[in-house]
Amino acid sequence: MLLIIVKTDSPEVSKRLGRMLEGLELVPGVYLTWYPRDKAARAVEAVKKNVVKQWEERGKGPVFEAALLELSEEQYKEVRPMARAVIEAVGATMLEEMERLLVNMRSGKQGKNLLGWYRDLANRYQKLVNAALALDIEPTIIGKLKDKWKEVSLEAGRLRS
Repeated sequence: MLLIIVKTDSPEVSKRLGRMLEGLELVPGVYLTWYPRDKAARAVEAVKKNVVKQWEERGKGPVFEAALLELSEEQYKEVRPMARAVIEAVGATMLEEMERLLVNMRSGKQGKNLLGWYRDLANRYQKLVNAALALDIEPTIIGKLKDKWKEVSLEAGRLRS
């Protein structure tokens, strides 16, 4: 496991790095990832190049510093409760969103907006489930999400036909 600590004055820069990694943002600017170190380092370098490019083009840009720390098993065990809390919080929010999507789907509303919402939710759902599996964390919210996701997927199938 890697812990990536990002120092920046631009939340967008930090989020960009987060989108490039498979992992969880434990607190703003601190990511836990199971990505191999070389891939994580390439993601950091890509963000750094983008920041340097902004400075070269405009003469100003965001501050960006990052540290990649490889965690020992013991260190990971210390961080694991934080990862579990993030998975539970994101899962609870996602469960509520799935319920809202189901209500909209069942109300007879049609259109690309619902299917777009469904696809976006599908991506975020898959990332959360992957994180739980990779980190060997399975809070009860994951089981609830999987059950609710079956309902959402069935309803989305009905919308398409």
